[in-house]
Amino acid sequence: MTLTATWGQLSWRALDWVYLSGQVGVQARLPVVVAAGAAALASARFTRPSLVFAQPWQPRLERGLPLRHATVVTGWCLAAYLVGLLPLTAAVAAQGAGAPHPVPILGALTGFAALTLLGYLCGVALRGLIAVPVAIGLVFVCTSMPLVSDTWTALSLQLPFTLSLGSQESVALSFYRLGFFLLLVTAAAWTSLRLLRAPRRWSAPQVTAVAAVAAAAVLPHLYAFPLVTYAPSGSEVCAERDGVRYCVHEGHADELALIVELAAPVFAAYGSSEAVPAQVRDRSLATEDDEVLHGNEHGVLWTGIYPGWDPYQEVPATAAVWLVPDLGVCGSGGVGSTDEGASPEQRRMSALAEFEAWLASRPFSHGSGDGPSSEAASDEDGVRDWIGRNEERLARCEVEPEELPWRP
Repeated sequence: MTLTATWGQLSWRALDWVYLSGQVGVQARLPVVVAAGAAALASARFTRPSLVFAQPWQPRLERGLPLRHATVVTGWCLAAYLVGLLPLTAAVAAQGAGAPHPVPILGALTGFAALTLLGYLCGVALRGLIAVPVAIGLVFVCTSMPLVSDTWTALSLQLPFTLSLGSQESVALSFYRLGFFLLLVTAAAWTSLRLLRAPRRWSAPQVTAVAAVAAAAVLPHLYAFPLVTYAPSGSEVCAERDGVRYCVHEGHADELALIVELAAPVFAAYGSSEAVPAQVRDRSLATEDDEVLHGNEHGVLWTGIYPGWDPYQEVPATAAVWLVPDLGVCGSGGVGSTDEGASPEQRRMSALAEFEAWLASRPFSHGSGDGPSSEAASDEDGVRDWIGRNEERLARCEVEPEELPWRP
């Protein structure tokens, strides 16, 4: 399962160790469900009271037997999961960007063991095959809760989003997750041992263990841990073309030339030096949210470089969005149309959208020969002149689709 889920990532661009550190928990979400089901099956079949060799009074039901069950199931499943991650680890090691984060990795692996033991506990408690679907459902819910609410992130294997170079999981969150899963391992193992003794009844230590786990599960809902912090470690690598400075994190140095090649034609096609950003920067270099949110006020265009990104689509589109007025200015609710019966706002929205698409196509216009953008490729100077004459009208969303210079 793990190898199948990660196989397509082996050829991704911009892989880094921060991404892999998070993927250890992300990719475990479904394999740990299978592991919990296997553990529940093992405990339900080999500890049920109908077995002639597993009577409550026999010594094999003391500490040694359940621990051997749990160790074998957890060990095999966790080892298989780690083997499935080896190809992705090798692909990341080949690129070598950033450094691994050990606490999130250790927390995810401890969580894998804890949830597997939780499945084993279901089998011990229910003493029948009904424990298998119960364990699968319970663990699946536990691993899926962060996708519903961020407050569950400290109690599960993964963040609700993917990290990459320049960011890291919050230290407090990482250590809390590790501590919670260590507590869950201890409570699940201890409770399993106590339930296999005769007579089966709750004792003070069991109640204490359950109460400790419950208290640890409630705390993140009372105090919301920060999920992510900026970690712009490493220097920046820069290049300059046509007055625009392009800078990326040193771990993304291989992407710099391509970014310049794809963004520069978009800026050149627009023509106005005042509209073009002073800098294009990699978000991995950011140090705070305000720096990114208010980048346009300082002439900085921030572009995300992350594992699996497609620069041929994202860089020209990001550059074009910077140059084109906010598409909501037309008052059409973001919907453009030139169909019969379309409102004036929708028609003008359509003109802006087509203008943005034309700008984004500039890196691919020469030698392409297809689409309306190729008609303007032979006369980009004329289009720049038209943009200069109509820049204010474009900003006020007053241009009709028929006025676009590449229209017949």
